[in-house]
Amino acid sequence: MAFDSPFGLPFFERDEVVDEASRIASAMHRPIRNKSDFTVNADKITTNSAELSWNSETLVLSYLVCQYNVVTNGWEEYLTTNDSVLPLTDLDEDTDYRFGIFNAVTMEGLGEISFTTGVKTASVSVTHYASDSVTLRVRHTDSVAGVLLYKSTDNEKFEKIAEVNDGEYIDTDVEQETTYYYRVKSVTKRAHKNNASKVSRTVEATTLKGFELPDITGSTKTYAFYRAVTAKSTPQYKLLNSDECYTDDETGIRMVDGYYCIALGSFYGTKIGTKYRITLQDGEELKELNCILCDQKADVHTDEKHQYAVQNKDIMEFYIEKSKLPHGIMGDYGHLEQFRGDIVKIEQYPDTEETEKEAE
Repeated sequence: MAFDSPFGLPFFERDEVVDEASRIASAMHRPIRNKSDFTVNADKITTNSAELSWNSETLVLSYLVCQYNVVTNGWEEYLTTNDSVLPLTDLDEDTDYRFGIFNAVTMEGLGEISFTTGVKTASVSVTHYASDSVTLRVRHTDSVAGVLLYKSTDNEKFEKIAEVNDGEYIDTDVEQETTYYYRVKSVTKRAHKNNASKVSRTVEATTLKGFELPDITGSTKTYAFYRAVTAKSTPQYKLLNSDECYTDDETGIRMVDGYYCIALGSFYGTKIGTKYRITLQDGEELKELNCILCDQKADVHTDEKHQYAVQNKDIMEFYIEKSKLPHGIMGDYGHLEQFRGDIVKIEQYPDTEETEKEAE
């Protein structure tokens, strides 16, 4: 005979409720031994998501999915489902997860799976390249302990060259006129293992061709009037009078697509249309000028190596429009702030158009 309890339930019914709660609590604190007729997998793992899937050879009406809590050392209910596939979203990056699958009716542990979410991939970009270096910009998340930088010359075989932090990295182990490929991989260092991201997008840079400089400063930058070039059949005339060539309103210098039209000695090349980067040093400041060869200094007017004009000790000569010559030039564009300084580097860009003939 059952007597009423103070809670309005017969004592035997209350005992059944208590027993059921105890059974569930006990199950939630027991390790799961994966059953031989049950398999569980974690796939499609990213930095913030994964997919659980399982298969049972015996009939299970409903599944209770639980997540293990390392603080309480027990399982906590995640959800109940009749499906055998469960997408997981809003997970934390670079975090260990452990999930268990129970029979929701019997609370029998069927199987468990552990996985670690991925690390966000760092990024790398080329910010500058020269004849003697390639400058890279590396970015990664705050949670990443380090970034591994890889380099290749064929875009197939990559080798690690450095472990870098967020910021700038300058690769000086380069050869002139060579294409290099770079990519990075984020790595977090953990007590039991390291966790690495996928490799980043590959970036490339081709180093420039550098030239020996003469024993003069090159601080003087002379000029010539572009309309003095009158031979219409020459590549010089065709470039200086092409639709792509225009006069810069500020300096009066002829330009093509942002490149100043200049003449150099034959030591630096003779192909009209060749593009160069000329670096000036003005105190502590470095200035880079993009230039295009529109004429060649006559060999009879240059030194033995044909690097500079002997009379004015000038290495480069601008081609300008006479009516737009700025005030205060006095024969030397080095008087303008943007052109003031010694020439410390002359480099030739790759992939120069092959449509022009060599200057005669």
